Amino acid sequence: MSPAKKIAFSFIAVICIPALFFLALEGALRLAGVGTHYDYFREIDINGELHFQDNKSFANQFYPPSLGVAPLNNTLTAEKDDSVIRVYVLGGSAAQGFPHVNHGLDRHLSAHLKAALPGKKIELINTAMTSVNSHVVYQVAQTLPEGSADYAVILMGNNEVVGPYGPSTFNQNFLSSLSLIRTLQALKRTRTWQAISMLIQQFQPVSGGEDLEWEGMQMFSGFSVTHDDPRLADVYSHYENNLRDIIDTLQDKKMHVILSSVPVNLRHSAPFGSSHRGGMTDAELTRWRELNQQAKLAFTRQEWTVAETAYRAMLDIDQEYADSHFRLATVLENMRNYDQAKTHFEAALRYDIKRFRTDTVLNEIIGKVAADKKYNQLTYVDSVAVFNEASSPSVPGWDLLHEHVHFDYDGNYYLAREFTQAIMSHLKPSQGYTRLSKSRAAELIGFPNHETNQVMNRLLGMVQKAPFTNQSNYVELEAHTKARKDAVVEEVSNPADAVARRQNIVEQGLADWKIHYELAELNRFLRNKDASYFHLTELIEQYPHNHESYIKLAQHLSSVGELAQANGHLKQSLYYTRNDTAKETQALGWIGLNSMKLSDYQGGKDYLEKVIEQFPEQIGACIRAYGALIKYARENNENSDFRRYVAGVKRYAKKLVEQERVQEFPLLYRRMAQIMTIAGDNAEAKRWQKMQPGNNE
Repeated sequence: MSPAKKIAFSFIAVICIPALFFLALEGALRLAGVGTHYDYFREIDINGELHFQDNKSFANQFYPPSLGVAPLNNTLTAEKDDSVIRVYVLGGSAAQGFPHVNHGLDRHLSAHLKAALPGKKIELINTAMTSVNSHVVYQVAQTLPEGSADYAVILMGNNEVVGPYGPSTFNQNFLSSLSLIRTLQALKRTRTWQAISMLIQQFQPVSGGEDLEWEGMQMFSGFSVTHDDPRLADVYSHYENNLRDIIDTLQDKKMHVILSSVPVNLRHSAPFGSSHRGGMTDAELTRWRELNQQAKLAFTRQEWTVAETAYRAMLDIDQEYADSHFRLATVLENMRNYDQAKTHFEAALRYDIKRFRTDTVLNEIIGKVAADKKYNQLTYVDSVAVFNEASSPSVPGWDLLHEHVHFDYDGNYYLAREFTQAIMSHLKPSQGYTRLSKSRAAELIGFPNHETNQVMNRLLGMVQKAPFTNQSNYVELEAHTKARKDAVVEEVSNPADAVARRQNIVEQGLADWKIHYELAELNRFLRNKDASYFHLTELIEQYPHNHESYIKLAQHLSSVGELAQANGHLKQSLYYTRNDTAKETQALGWIGLNSMKLSDYQGGKDYLEKVIEQFPEQIGACIRAYGALIKYARENNENSDFRRYVAGVKRYAKKLVEQERVQEFPLLYRRMAQIMTIAGDNAEAKRWQKMQPGNNE
């Protein structure tokens, strides 16, 4: 055999045959329905029209499903009308709008754009997720449908060290090679990899990683990365390459990119961790500690000159201790030496070994990428400069951010205002527009409301845990958060006042669907049924893709006896359950029960049987479905069905007892006693009643 033939046969044997085998296996697994795709959207047909809907499995390629990291609810038409301006938001939790998810950046930006473009329909699609970094956002951009939006806003940088493949993450090992990271992620998206992973999980003891529960930032606080850690160079390189590829991808998909620098809290977010420089002698460390005691005492007494001297002496010994810079910066600010204070606030960020914030290097990379002339469909917004101006003469702090990186109302307002300016400058460069004032924007988005009260309670709970409790200004942070929470509660006041405050924009026809949702709930609480129904119909008219809207409307219609209309809305709600079996069984069971009440025995039977046949793990729903089937089969003299359902519920309940699953539905014995009574089997009813714990009869 000639050398050429040997090479050819070797290539076929080593490359072609395994590749063909892999492709065949991959295709077979896809046809068999093994695994899932990890595109950001999944396609869904709604009333004969193709839509894109968020894929809740998307983030499972980066995080264990048990953590619940997932996209926000978004449903949009696949075909975008010319009258629609659609904008994607990409990034982490700050871009998502945490903690005010319903009053975050996307809601602000929507209000600003609607005011600037009154003849257009504005659609904001927020693809941001908590704790994700550029590796995840890159995959979001890769899978967004081409031509599906006009603009894409990129606001990311806080999670580069703590997010997937970062040196401080708990979940993915740090990898220095971007090519290796992308290859590994590509393999994870194959059905072959997913099938192998499922097999391994079945035969290998559970490590605990698959059952992790979300604990917030404290999950990442056990890792430290110093300013001179060699891994940071790779982090910065990965970020720049990912950012460039994200921009290229979005532009190739016919979107104009709005790229933003990332403001963080410098003034009021003390470092999450500080470490001494290497090589300090015992004498130096002893002297540093003596000076630290002097500085703390002077700081407490507000003896700023004494404190400044002590902190500067500490930095002469150890220039790398982050909290010394932060404390000196705070002292200098109190002395109105704002320029030097800024220098030390930035140094505190640089030397913070718990890297939860976008640092100066990352923002410099954003600016460098934005200045690249090859990006002709890009507008750069220097949000750091905007925040600095808004906070002048101080650097940004609690005036714009809640804690370290998450924006409060004012912070989101400034971001939305500048992003709107960027979009308008691209869309209508020669046409001016009137910017929304802060008060008008608050009115249009309904901020604050009763949900804000709950948000502030959750925020307070968050800052009362690590790593915030490790910050040197934790006492001030907690007090500030409590004061802000109390102020919101006072401003929101009672439901009747909240309804009255919203009437102005409702009468002007400017209320968005979330305002109508709020008013529907407030009026329901106030027992104003007609007003509640009005707002429910309005919100569905404006945004017909929210599951809870249909459920609320079905509840109202059922309460007034309009069961057929209620069923129509319940059926529509099934398009938005997103594979949530609890929601799906709720709707199916409810439709079945309403159908029975409407004398549609066969229709009701079909829906109720679907519950017990397809969702046996939903115990409460199945027991209710059996109860309804038995009741109406008996009333309709469907004796064969009646006997079958009675036997079925007995088998089902007996199996639950044998499997010791009663704790999943503690009312099992009581409900079975009731069902057997309905079935006319009093002896069986008494037997189940006696099994109820605490029943001494």
